[in-house]
Amino acid sequence: VNNFLTGVLWGYENDKDEWEWISTSPSLQKPDNCPKCITYFKYLENQIVREAIDRKDLRARTGNFIYNEGACFRQFYDELIESLRYNKLGGLEREREDLILTIEEVRELKTNELQPPVENNQRKRRLSILHSDPVPVNGFRSTNGTLYHYILPSFFRLIKYLQDTNRDFVIYLRTMGDDSKNFLTNSKRILSNEHPSFQFHQSLDVNLEPGRIERKNDQSICLQMKFQEDSDIQIITDEFLIHEKLESGHGIHAIKDDFNAWFGTNYHYSTSKPIWFDPDDRNPRSHHILFDDNFRVIDPYDSIVDIRIMNREKHKCYSCPFELYPKLENIFAVQANLYLILADHEYYIKTVEECEKNLDQLLQDAQTLKKIKEESCIDHL
Repeated sequence: VNNFLTGVLWGYENDKDEWEWISTSPSLQKPDNCPKCITYFKYLENQIVREAIDRKDLRARTGNFIYNEGACFRQFYDELIESLRYNKLGGLEREREDLILTIEEVRELKTNELQPPVENNQRKRRLSILHSDPVPVNGFRSTNGTLYHYILPSFFRLIKYLQDTNRDFVIYLRTMGDDSKNFLTNSKRILSNEHPSFQFHQSLDVNLEPGRIERKNDQSICLQMKFQEDSDIQIITDEFLIHEKLESGHGIHAIKDDFNAWFGTNYHYSTSKPIWFDPDDRNPRSHHILFDDNFRVIDPYDSIVDIRIMNREKHKCYSCPFELYPKLENIFAVQANLYLILADHEYYIKTVEECEKNLDQLLQDAQTLKKIKEESCIDHL
């Protein structure tokens, strides 16, 4: 939540090299009256990250945001945290959890008062007795013992909707981190009807072996992945075959994208997470929609989706020019809004329906499709 807030709060660095806030509340959109505004996350990234290993320090800084420079935004943090709590207000489990947390917090404060100060306030916190409780399906217990949802419930509502409407679909977790195995394991348990709030009438395979996408220095893309029907890991370097393989999948999978390639170009969108679109295909077999809170159409050096335009005559794919991204936003890529995801359990469903409607309109707009192809498919010497 801290990390999310740093990406939706805006300001700028003044002439004294000091940060000044413009935002008074979180927003996905850049303020209209401040052309030099950037998110606080981008500001910290520019200050801290010089090589990939520095992102550990960046995560530590953003992880403590609300307890330091972001204290004035505590209200929004508390609202989001409440929405993420596993046990809801009013229930007996929640009353018990809150009582234990309060007692332990008071005890911790008294203990700290009686002991000599520790350098950098890094005294190890005593483990909560709540950690002796079993963790339910799709639960995650924080260090202090608070129980949260591991995967947001709206994600599983989307799966149920896709099944109920007889969609042919496949889901890929696209991540640049190492969190995919826990996601896949939790998904498998929930889709096996181990969660009382979600009962699925159709089985859905979960591939527990994450794949990976590598982006080479020559701008080529390589997919390494083992699908359920494969006996060995498949290594695919033809983008058309990668697209075909991904769209023919079924169930739930995970792919680790190439962070080093993205970082190596100072986070330029053209080296980020690739998805594919053929502007000549007016009746596409699949519709790829990527949700990511780091997708933006403001700055080519601050976006995480590379929309690859397919040219079948040349048998080649090109990064769509960034100035055309506003025409493709909310069709192929969506800036995920954590506030709406938590507030509205139908968020993913409504957004998918909006993207489908927008794609239908785009496929009937011959002029825009022609412009996308012509301005994308240019070979530079």
